[in-house]
Amino acid sequence: MLAPCSVARYVNLRKNLTIAGLFFIILVVSGGLVFPWLARSAVQTRLGRNLSTRDVQVNMDSTPSALMMLGRVDRLNAVIHQAKVGQICLKELTIDGRDIRLDIPGLIGGAGVPVQSAGSLTLKGFVDEESLRDVIERKVDHVEHVQVHITREKVLVTADAKLAGRVADIAMEGQVAEENGALYFLMTRLDLKNTRLGTARLGDLFGNIQLAAPNKMPLGLNVHSVVQTDGAIIITADRDNKE
Repeated sequence: MLAPCSVARYVNLRKNLTIAGLFFIILVVSGGLVFPWLARSAVQTRLGRNLSTRDVQVNMDSTPSALMMLGRVDRLNAVIHQAKVGQICLKELTIDGRDIRLDIPGLIGGAGVPVQSAGSLTLKGFVDEESLRDVIERKVDHVEHVQVHITREKVLVTADAKLAGRVADIAMEGQVAEENGALYFLMTRLDLKNTRLGTARLGDLFGNIQLAAPNKMPLGLNVHSVVQTDGAIIITADRDNKE
């Protein structure tokens, strides 16, 4: 027969174990509910800061949801408007990912969204004529009244340029393309009127325009393809799958 003090210790032990068990269950349940929201909010905030916009919507989920505390994300989807990548503003940008592993300490304490690995992670962005016009106006000196027309075959840029005391009519043709991880407007033809300057010298003034330097895409993504359509340019980026 147990002594009264032994019985008391046994009862207290069971009570402490029960309390500890309840606390653990509450911790797991609350973590499974609260942490996914915190992680999604952190990703949304980081993407907004990296892309200089507040118009960001992010959805993330895992099964079970508590896995997100370990950085495991089954699916990630994001829709971002007016996202700035380098010098260019993307009217709309979408991100779709599967089987992603995030560096949680880096997400909490860092400035970006550190992706350790991903089964798939792709980005698609749309550049319209207005966004491209804004870049050209900022990057090219002495031009005004810039107009941009995008087709499947070419990008046509017309503008007035103040050169040598005269207002010249400038017409440039080119394409938006990726070179060594950077985005460029590559000029293929230049026409001018009402100027004494030669085309070669004007080519030095205008020429190719860098729209975004390498490594400017979010989530460590790299530009994969650039496709021109009528009125817009579609940029696709992805990442190498590395464990």
